[in-house]
Amino acid sequence: MNVIMMNGFAFRIPGIASRYRASCGKDFGFFVTGDTKGMNVSKAEKAGLTRGDFVEMAVCAIDSKTLTFEPHYINEQFTEVWGIPVAGEMKTFFHEKCSELSTFLIHRQSQDRMKGLIEVFSRSAFNSWVEEGMQGDHNEYARSKASEAYFSNIFRFQLTLTEGKHGPFYYVATTLRPPSCALDEAALKVVRQIYEMKQSGIDYCSDPRLVENQQMCLGGATAPVADIAVPVTETKQLKGK
Repeated sequence: MNVIMMNGFAFRIPGIASRYRASCGKDFGFFVTGDTKGMNVSKAEKAGLTRGDFVEMAVCAIDSKTLTFEPHYINEQFTEVWGIPVAGEMKTFFHEKCSELSTFLIHRQSQDRMKGLIEVFSRSAFNSWVEEGMQGDHNEYARSKASEAYFSNIFRFQLTLTEGKHGPFYYVATTLRPPSCALDEAALKVVRQIYEMKQSGIDYCSDPRLVENQQMCLGGATAPVADIAVPVTETKQLKGK
C-alpha cells in the first residue's frame, strides 16, 4: 500500500482496490463489502459486512464501464466512483485521523440521477465559457471546470427507497455540499493530488478485475486473466503538497 499524508491526516491507498457495493434490493438499502451471497441484511450486519446507507466522499474519479455480472447484468453500463470517505460507516471504520481510497459502482436509475448532477456542471461551465468570451475549445474548458467542481465539493451518496413497476427498491441519490471540517479539506487536496498523479501515469483509480471484465465485454480479451494487484514492493509515504 501507499500512504499520503496531508495536514495531519493519513490516507491509505490500498494495493488491491477497496471495493464496496450499493445493495439496492428492497430488503437491503446498504453499502456492503465482502461476500454477502445468500444473506439477508440482518445476517450481513451481524457478519460486519454492511457500511451504512450513505457515504460522503471527496471524489477523484468517475468513469464509465461496460460490465457483465451474470446472470442479471450482461454488457451493461455502470459508473465507477473512486474517492476518499469523510463521513458514513466507510469512514468510521477507520480512526478519526485517517481514511482510505475506496470505490463502488452505480447503475441504472442511480447512474441516470448522477448524470443529471454532472449535467449541472456542464451547463455551468458552458455559461462561464460564454461569459469569458468563448475563447479556446469548449470541451477542454468544460473538463477543467468540472474538475474544479469535483475538488471543491464533498459528494454524498445516499441509498434512497423508491417504488418501481416491480415494487419497492433503492437507488443511490447523489448530492453535493461544501467542505465543513479539516478532514474534508485534507481529503479534497489528496484527491486532487491523486488526479494529477493519474495524468502523469500513476493511476491508483483502477481495478484490474473490472478492466478485464470490460475487455471481455467489448471483445478485447479472449481468455480470462488472473487478478493483478497494484505492483508495490514496499509501503511508501507520499508527502502532501
